[in-house]
Amino acid sequence: MLFDSHTHLNLAAFDNDRDILLKKYLEEGIFLLNIGTCFKTSEKAVAIANKYSNCWASVGLHPGHTFPAPLEQLDQNEINNLVVEKFDSRFEDLIAQNKKVVAVGECGLDYSYLKDLPQEERDKAKTLQEQEFIKQIKVAQKYHLPLILHLRDLYQEALKILKENNYQGKAVFHFFTGTLEDLNKILENSNYFIGFSGVITYSNKLDEVIKGVPLERLLVETDAPYVAPIPYR
Repeated sequence: MLFDSHTHLNLAAFDNDRDILLKKYLEEGIFLLNIGTCFKTSEKAVAIANKYSNCWASVGLHPGHTFPAPLEQLDQNEINNLVVEKFDSRFEDLIAQNKKVVAVGECGLDYSYLKDLPQEERDKAKTLQEQEFIKQIKVAQKYHLPLILHLRDLYQEALKILKENNYQGKAVFHFFTGTLEDLNKILENSNYFIGFSGVITYSNKLDEVIKGVPLERLLVETDAPYVAPIPYR
């Protein structure tokens, strides 16, 4: 049995072969969690989960959807999926009304698209990201669901926000690329788990970090259609 803890078969990239793949996974005993990044993709993840017994859904708003990033910094797939919105009652209704929603996210912090913005705009974008992150923390607490966290080198900042909001639930630090120091700080909380994607095959720089994760706290993920592992990259 295999469980893909973070994938995006709900994205348009799979519109032509989604059902073929999902039927194949069902036959082969592969289970997966489709992750929402905005309302449309969250809604699609729920629809897939309700159709297939080996699928579950996460509902959330990715930090990249909270503020319009400069188009020149995005690839074509990101441009095609560019939606700016807020985590509002529509998201919560999806969570409340569907038993196969098992997590909130992916949510968190990502300042990588903000570096070329004027300082005032950059500060505004960071504030928006934090506000939307906190909304999702509160909803996860309300429904006793784990968080799927997207954090681009901002692990300490996220831990601070989680602590300030008295978050007591479980969380997956998706696509982890942090340092041993980051890892050890996260592992201090027994409710926190670490997810690794195909990026770990690109070099050996994360080898020691991976060795530091207890097996019962380690999750595998494809993050499909992104970061295919070597030699399929």
